[in-house]
Amino acid sequence: MQMIFSNNLINTLFILIIISIISFLGHKLLERIKFPASRIVGPIIAVALVQLSGVAFVIPSIFKMAFSIIFGVYLGLRFDKNAVKQLRILAIPTVVISVVYIFITIGYGELLMQISDMDQKTAFLSVIPGGVAESGVLAVSYSADLAQVSAFQLLRYLSIIMIIPIIAKNIIMKLVSTSTKEKSKSNLTSQVEDVMTNNEANLSEPSCAEDFTSLNSIRYSYYWLFFTGTLGALLFKWLHFPAALLLGAAFGVAALQLSVKSSFKTPPQRIYSISQIGMGAVIGTSFTLESMRVIVSLWFPMLVMTSMILITSTLLGFVFSKLFKLDYLTGLMSVLPGGLSTMIVLAEDFDTDIITISTLQLARLITAVMVIPILYSIMLG
Repeated sequence: MQMIFSNNLINTLFILIIISIISFLGHKLLERIKFPASRIVGPIIAVALVQLSGVAFVIPSIFKMAFSIIFGVYLGLRFDKNAVKQLRILAIPTVVISVVYIFITIGYGELLMQISDMDQKTAFLSVIPGGVAESGVLAVSYSADLAQVSAFQLLRYLSIIMIIPIIAKNIIMKLVSTSTKEKSKSNLTSQVEDVMTNNEANLSEPSCAEDFTSLNSIRYSYYWLFFTGTLGALLFKWLHFPAALLLGAAFGVAALQLSVKSSFKTPPQRIYSISQIGMGAVIGTSFTLESMRVIVSLWFPMLVMTSMILITSTLLGFVFSKLFKLDYLTGLMSVLPGGLSTMIVLAEDFDTDIITISTLQLARLITAVMVIPILYSIMLG
C-alpha cells in the first residue's frame, strides 16, 4: 500500500530529513564509484527507487524556488568580465553554436511531439540542450512533466558521458596525432589565451590601485550576489517572465558583476553542491509508479531522440573542427550537450583545448537556459 505523508510541519520536517539522508547516500554511493555528476544523478536514482517501492514524498514548493534561485546565481557567476572577453573573441563560433542549437531544439521538439503523445512544453524541454538540473528547474517553471523531461535529459546525459569517451579513446584518439592537434589550434584560441595570460600578469603585479581593489573585494561579500539574485528572481516573477526565478537570478548577478569594478568573494562551492543534491531529490520525487509506466511506454521516442542528438553532435563537432580549424575532439567537446563541468573534465582527460571548449559550452548553456526559453515563450504567444 502506498504511504502518503501529510504536509503538516512535523511531518514535513521528517520528510525533508529522510529525503536529505537518502539523497546524500545516493550521491556518496555514486561518488565512491567515481560516477560523473554524482551530486545530481545520485539523489535522482536514490529517491526515485524509494518512491517506486511505494513511498510518496512531497517537497514544499519553497525549496524548489530556492534551488531555482541558487542555480540562477551560480549561472550568473559564470558570466563575468573574463567570460565576456572570451565570448567576444570567439564571437563567430559562439553565434553559430547558439543559432544551430535554437533550430535543433525547435526541430527536435516538433519531431518528438509527432512520434509521442507528449505535450508541447514537455517535448520542448526534453530536448533542450541544457543540463539535467537546469532542465529540471525549467520544467518546474513551465509546469511541464518533470519526470518525462528528466528521463529524456538523464538518458541523453548518460549516453554522452558513457558512449563518447569510449568512442574518443578507441577511435578518435588513434586517428588524431599530437602534431596535428598542435597545428590545429586556432588563432581565436590563442587570442583567448593571451587575454587570460594578461589578466593573470596584471593580478601578479601589486599596486596601490590593486590594494584598494583587494580591500573592496573583502567589502563586497558574496552575500550581495545572493541578495541581488533573489531580487532579480522576484522581479522577473512579478513581470511573469519565462523561467523567472532561474533567469531573474542569473541576470541580476551577471549585471551586478559587470557593473562594478571590484570583484566579489567566491561563494562556497558547498552551497551549489547542496543545491544540486536538493534538485536531484526534487527530480527524484517526480518518478512515481504511474510516471514510470508512461516513461517506459516512451522507450522508442527516447531511443530515437537520444540517438539523433548523439549523431547530430558528432556531425556538428566535425563541422566545427573544419570550419574553425580545431582538432576534432575539441570541436566535438565544444558542441556536446553534456553539461559544462562534465565537458571540461572530459577535455582535461583527452588533452584538448579547454579554453575554447569552456567558452563555447558557456555559450551553449546560456542559449539553452536563457535564450531558447524566451524564444519559446514568444512562439507560444
